[in-house]
Amino acid sequence: MWHEKKIVLKLDKNEDRFPIEVLNVWDVTSLEIIGGKITYFPEDICVLKKLKSLSIVSTKITQIPKEVFQLPELIYLNLKNNQISYLPDLAIKSKLKTLILSRNQLSSVEKTIPAFHKLQTLDLSHNLLTEIPNQFYYLKELSRLNLDSNKLKKLPPFLKDIKSLTHLSVENNFFSNDVKNKIESDFNISLNPTLIK
Repeated sequence: MWHEKKIVLKLDKNEDRFPIEVLNVWDVTSLEIIGGKITYFPEDICVLKKLKSLSIVSTKITQIPKEVFQLPELIYLNLKNNQISYLPDLAIKSKLKTLILSRNQLSSVEKTIPAFHKLQTLDLSHNLLTEIPNQFYYLKELSRLNLDSNKLKKLPPFLKDIKSLTHLSVENNFFSNDVKNKIESDFNISLNPTLIK
């Protein structure tokens, strides 16, 4: 009988070594690594062919190898609260449905987004994004998009053409009053006026 196998590792705050032992658990389906000072993420993660859910949270990791996005069964990826400044170029389509990248240092996601054609939930809040690239147009299944607390001054008009998009959050950006009013009108949402820059 098929079953889930989950591993959760809470690292000591001074631990700086990636726990490579987990790479020997070939049939793990859910892996969560929390905390520590690890800065390196091994490309050998590709051996975990059955991994469906991966969370690497609150570490010092600055980049993610493309092999992560190419895991054949992976549909949930949480990379919240790291120090990731860029994402790899991806030639192969990803099966990801949920991607959480909040609280990182991303200023661009342009080259990676087209690979996520199955994505339903995308959290890019608390980053350094100054614009939303045209590649977002390819996210035809996107239903939830969080862009709170970036450096956005406008939103691209095609976002409202993504029919599946039912939840959009864009608080605490650099919108002018005119842009804010248009966003509220286009997307039928209310923005908190105290947070508009």
